[in-house]
Amino acid sequence: MADRLKEIERSDESIILRYADGDQFTLAYHELRAWCPCAKCGPRWKDPHRRLGLAEEVKRLRVEMPKAEPVGRYAVRFQWTSGCSSGLWSFEHITNIALGRLDIDY
Repeated sequence: MADRLKEIERSDESIILRYADGDQFTLAYHELRAWCPCAKCGPRWKDPHRRLGLAEEVKRLRVEMPKAEPVGRYAVRFQWTSGCSSGLWSFEHITNIALGRLDIDY
């Protein structure tokens, strides 16, 4: 499991998160958006009947480079100009997304 966040590198379509323990994850922005853990989005991707609708909404959004800031020693906050910015992506959640431990079609 990823440890303390050491560096955040943003590109036009993805983000690279580097951790002090040597783990590194590259995630596309649309992938992060589809797995937003906020109170509005989280219940949608957790419900198999609503998940596809959320994935379709995310596909229609333009690719956008969010602001990214560490939150303590456990999470990252992404600030999207075209939508949700209230969720905190815990390092555990990011790891699960990067390793394909969550289930969604893009």
